[in-house]
Amino acid sequence: MATMKVGAATLKAQMEKETETYQKLKVDATKNHTARLRITQQISESEMVKKELDLLDEEAVVFKLVGPALIRQDLVEAKANVDKRMEFMKKESDRLDSSLKGLENKQLQAQQEVAKLQQKLQKLSDK
Repeated sequence: MATMKVGAATLKAQMEKETETYQKLKVDATKNHTARLRITQQISESEMVKKELDLLDEEAVVFKLVGPALIRQDLVEAKANVDKRMEFMKKESDRLDSSLKGLENKQLQAQQEVAKLQQKLQKLSDK
């Protein structure tokens, strides 16, 4: 009887630990998803800027907002800056996607472990 209580207490402690791990993974996945949405929005905005820049002729005057001032910028340089920024953001988006998949897999494993522990605990309490 005493060993059943010790076993049940151990299982409860393991289950609490796994549940805590699952909750942390859930929070991390939410943060990752939020960052992914922000990056997606920035990519979309940059694509719109690129389309606008592509509509301009070569003699067009382009200004860049730096702090409170507008600074004149070469059109070719502006296009290159937007392309470079989009490239960086797409790499970041891919990194966040792979990170999110990893977090989701870990979350699933933790969820399955909690379910196994619950079943073991149920079997012990049925005895």
